[in-house]
Amino acid sequence: MRSTAKTGPGGLPFVVWVLAAGTFLMGTTEFVIAGLLPELAGDLGVGVSHAGCSSPPSPSG
Repeated sequence: MRSTAKTGPGGLPFVVWVLAAGTFLMGTTEFVIAGLLPELAGDLGVGVSHAGCSSPPSPSG
């Protein structure tokens, strides 16, 4: 019996690649925001804790 699922590199199903990319991108955006907070706070003239409140909450915590 042959599988009808599309596969990508390495023979993994395509959906696994999509989930991996989504997880990577969600994690990356969290670190980018955290790295920019001091600059953002300086530009706005507020503390880092107040600048952190301006970033949208993430579903991952």
